[in-house]
Amino acid sequence: MRLLLLLMTAFSCKIRGFFLLSATMTRIGIIGGGQLAAMLVKAVRQTDASADTETQIFVLDSDPNCPAALVGGVHVPGSPSSGEGYDQLAALADVLTIDLENVSVEKLSRLQSDGHAVVPDPGLLARVTDKLQQKRWYAELGLPTADFQAHPANEDISSDAFGFPVVQKAARGGYDGRGVFVLHSAQDNVDRLQVDGFLERYIERSMEISVMVAADGQGAAAAYEPVEMVFHEAGNVLDYLVAPARLEAERLAEARRLAVSAIEKMQGKGIFGVEMFLTPKGELLINEISPRTHNSGHYTTEACQTSQFVQQFNILSGKPLGSTDQIQPAVMFNLLGAEGFDGDTVVEGADLAKNDPSVWVHLYGKTRCFPGRKMGHVTVVAATVDEALEKVDTIRPQLNVRGAQPID
Repeated sequence: MRLLLLLMTAFSCKIRGFFLLSATMTRIGIIGGGQLAAMLVKAVRQTDASADTETQIFVLDSDPNCPAALVGGVHVPGSPSSGEGYDQLAALADVLTIDLENVSVEKLSRLQSDGHAVVPDPGLLARVTDKLQQKRWYAELGLPTADFQAHPANEDISSDAFGFPVVQKAARGGYDGRGVFVLHSAQDNVDRLQVDGFLERYIERSMEISVMVAADGQGAAAAYEPVEMVFHEAGNVLDYLVAPARLEAERLAEARRLAVSAIEKMQGKGIFGVEMFLTPKGELLINEISPRTHNSGHYTTEACQTSQFVQQFNILSGKPLGSTDQIQPAVMFNLLGAEGFDGDTVVEGADLAKNDPSVWVHLYGKTRCFPGRKMGHVTVVAATVDEALEKVDTIRPQLNVRGAQPID
């Protein structure tokens, strides 16, 4: 019955689109219904409200109450990782895109072969969703990156490769700090990842940088200003970012050029988060590229002419890229699930910033909260980066997201 209703919705959309909205109706299918999909849904709704357009967004997820469905996306039952439900989603949408990287590239490739539009291209996804293949691709394209070598799951890690410390990374499944482990000595093998992947030379860095790049697939690409990222030491997850990064103009321009060059060499279409290391010697090394909207681009909603989500919509609907100019400095910090609690989500202090026009609190609508889970983010804008950081220091201790039950 659920599938029948969805197909009837698709048919009625086609009828309305043919007779009334043939030039403006866009139907987008998103694989995964998490916070990135939810923010795309919100951005599209705002865009539709301010223009003569109408868009329907369908989200494939196992949870009918996923964040994207809660804000207006039409839920399509399925499994993003296995490919279950992809055919049903493709029947409803004009173009398919992704909310996460753990998707069935094989299913997407088949759908593309059958004539369905997929952004980003499944061939690109095949090479970047496997982090080892992604690193090998950098080498083929002549992109600067840290030295690495493949490493199987069943072998202990010695000093033979790059010495200690050394970084171990999973080829697949790594996100939000998962899939990365730093070994400081051979004794750390007791806690190493038991997965296939690779070892990477540990890079001393003066800063970690991210550059969001939009590419329309027709030769146009635009980069946002590089942002400075600060990570939690233990969890390898982004703590906060400063936009723009506190670097001289020449270095900022160099980072933008490298990010655009990488996406152009990959012949990418879509939105990409290009993460880099800046070494003490001034070298820029690509760490990782995400083929989707990204945590490091959330600040663009309040601080830039065109947010990363509106930019994604422009690409999916065939519109020109919007301006990536930054309007004002910003600081964004993540709201992570508090340590020591699990269960139903409890939010404390979110109303404290309600009447401050320089502060935006974004909660993702996740009903369960556990330690370290991304539950939301907060963006603060100001006349200067220093002023934004001062405001963050004031409001951040008052905001807390936790589970309802203490962990024994």
